[in-house]
Amino acid sequence: MNSIDKITVPIEIRALKTANIYHVYGDANYIVDTGMSENSYKELKNAVNLDQIDFCIITHLHIDHIGGAFYLTKNHGIPVYISKNDYDSIKYITDRKEEYFKDYRTLMVSNGVPEDLFNQILEENPIIRFINYYSALDLNIINDMNIKDTEIIDVPGHSPGSVAIYLKDIQAMITGDHVLKNISPNISVYSNGADYLGMYIESLKKIRKYDVKTGYPGHRDNIDDFTGRIDEIIQHHMKRVQAMTKDLKHWETAFCLASSIEWSKGRKLMGMNYMEQNFAIMETIAHLKYMENNGIAEKKHINGVDMYISTN
Repeated sequence: MNSIDKITVPIEIRALKTANIYHVYGDANYIVDTGMSENSYKELKNAVNLDQIDFCIITHLHIDHIGGAFYLTKNHGIPVYISKNDYDSIKYITDRKEEYFKDYRTLMVSNGVPEDLFNQILEENPIIRFINYYSALDLNIINDMNIKDTEIIDVPGHSPGSVAIYLKDIQAMITGDHVLKNISPNISVYSNGADYLGMYIESLKKIRKYDVKTGYPGHRDNIDDFTGRIDEIIQHHMKRVQAMTKDLKHWETAFCLASSIEWSKGRKLMGMNYMEQNFAIMETIAHLKYMENNGIAEKKHINGVDMYISTN
């Protein structure tokens, strides 16, 4: 039978403060996620005998989940697995850096972000800040991993290749950042044409069908009412779509909309640090793409800038 131990480690992101790593043991003995840095690895090493670990699974590519993976492989020879889509995203960023920077700039500036603000945001972008770390990773692709009483589920949305891990025998699901108890996971944009919010909502509906007694998220507390929490997250995004619809009575850029709406705890965009501003702008773009795909908003490309207006 599977068992799960949670190890909570400090991370260097002020809004989150900690991340959860999971030690799963039974027929296999493995780690899920690794925290953000060597500091996270040291905490993990104090909690688990890493020399007995068979492998590590990363739920998604974000640095606060993959940041200790390098040390598992380097110091203990532990193979690290990640989904193909997130593996491909990392390879694109690390092997074609200039193209990635160009695409990132085009996405932000075409959505109304001023050049000087973009340059400041660029310096605080987590992927760019840690690009040398990503380049040093030795990653394997999750294919058909055969773990008894375990299913690895593709749940794209929070990242292109996010996965959840369902432990059938104990009706538990390790969710990464796909489902969090008291936080609405950030939905960003990884390629300009894809509807990541649409993917995310479909992925939530997908795992809602599983019989889950306890959800084990990437941050903070466990989730007891799993389907209820999924419903709350979907409702949160629908409320945000409704709020954006009311603000789109005239043609607006994603940046102007992100600047005008109220974010969590009543914050405004310009009161955030640059990393948080990046997340807020990208989430606004993701919502607008969803609205465009669902006929709620119309987009026009005018003088190199994307403008949106409500169709209602």
